[in-house]
Amino acid sequence: MRPADPDDIDARFEALVAQFDKDEIRRMTAAAGSVAPPPGRRRRPAVLVMIAGLVVLVGVVVLRPGVLERLGFVRPAAGGEDLVISGAVVARPGPVLTPIPDGEEGLFDHGPVPAPAAGPFAGTPAVDYADGEQGLAMPAARALGGLTEKEVGQALQRVRRLLSAAHLDPATVRGGRPEAFARLLHPRQRETFLRHLDDSGPSGTRSWLFSLAPDAAEPVGDVVKVSGETTVSERAGGGVTIGTDYLFVHPVSRTGAPLIVTRVVEHHRSEFSAYREGGKLVVWLVMDRSALFGANCGADNGFIHPRFPGDPQGARPSGEPVDPYDRASGVSGKPRCPAALGT
Repeated sequence: MRPADPDDIDARFEALVAQFDKDEIRRMTAAAGSVAPPPGRRRRPAVLVMIAGLVVLVGVVVLRPGVLERLGFVRPAAGGEDLVISGAVVARPGPVLTPIPDGEEGLFDHGPVPAPAAGPFAGTPAVDYADGEQGLAMPAARALGGLTEKEVGQALQRVRRLLSAAHLDPATVRGGRPEAFARLLHPRQRETFLRHLDDSGPSGTRSWLFSLAPDAAEPVGDVVKVSGETTVSERAGGGVTIGTDYLFVHPVSRTGAPLIVTRVVEHHRSEFSAYREGGKLVVWLVMDRSALFGANCGADNGFIHPRFPGDPQGARPSGEPVDPYDRASGVSGKPRCPAALGT
């Protein structure tokens, strides 16, 4: 920022006023006297208003004492005699007095700079959810179902990593190949998962994941909001059953249009079995079910097609819309993308 230089200001002001001769100044004064003031208001010397305008344009903040006196500008005193303006005349603070950064052309303040746009979770319950894996809190491990405390702890951590790989891994979310998730599955289940990854219909395993259709949407930022819980109970026949119930809130934008942003709320429930087999701990995905809010239902290839403002409604189930942030309603028996009150 360049501060005003008082000496330079005086020089510019003197040079500006010097362009008017005495006849021109008298004409300006006469013209000012011909303008009637509004009813109920005292006449103000318009010539001073004109000079004040020039002062603003040349950036004058403080006029040196006696400048107006030397120029011969006077205003009537209360008793009718001429009163010479003398002493310092200080311009009151205002937007036009703010120093202008070097290189800027404008002289005037055009209003406040717009505040940054609110985040993609503003105005929703998700604003208070944890970020990403922090929301995947596991219960304390304890010996149960013939498994040691350490084994139960290992099973819980494997489930946590599977959930993260399926719903938070950037490559998977963007519709890429879900290598991280596949590596965490038991070898026999991994083979089945990969064999049916690209199948359409109920046999397709892409629906085990949160994968955006690559040509339909892209993630916004690197934060997915997560809220929910994991439970552990004893399993019939030995081992434990681990149940998960989570909301994943994904902010997304239309591909090629980053300013068109919406949210897809995924209510995901799954069930895992953890048990010993041949002396080794096995973690097996038994059940996986999701309800998607804010997505179109037409595609059956397992990819997710978010519904953006202004889009046609697309294929949607019938029934009363539900609150996508209410886990109490559950997802059991519900369609993959039910009607929502709003995301």
